Amino acid sequence: MMRALPLLSLPLAACVAASPAPVAPRADTGASLVQAGRAVRVTRTAAPAYAMWDGASARRDADALCGGRGVRSSIYDRYEAGTWVFVEGCA
Repeated sequence: MMRALPLLSLPLAACVAASPAPVAPRADTGASLVQAGRAVRVTRTAAPAYAMWDGASARRDADALCGGRGVRSSIYDRYEAGTWVFVEGCA
C-alpha cells in the first residue's frame, strides 16, 4: 500500500496550476487605491473626480492598482461621493 501512495498523488499534482506571477501596478493611472477592511476605494488623484457613470474607468484603474489579478467585481460595488467602492477587494 505504501508503494501506491506516490502513484495516487501524481494525478492530483497534474491538476494544480501554478498561480500567475503578480504584475507591478501601473503608476500612470491617475488614481489612488485605499484598503477599507475587505473593500477597496478608488479615487482619482487628478481632477475631475469620478462621476457615477465612470464605473468602467474606475474598474480599469482598480485593476491596474490591484496588480496582476485585478479587482473582484460584484453587484454590491457602488459609487460614493467621487469614489468607487469595490466591496470584494483585490483578487
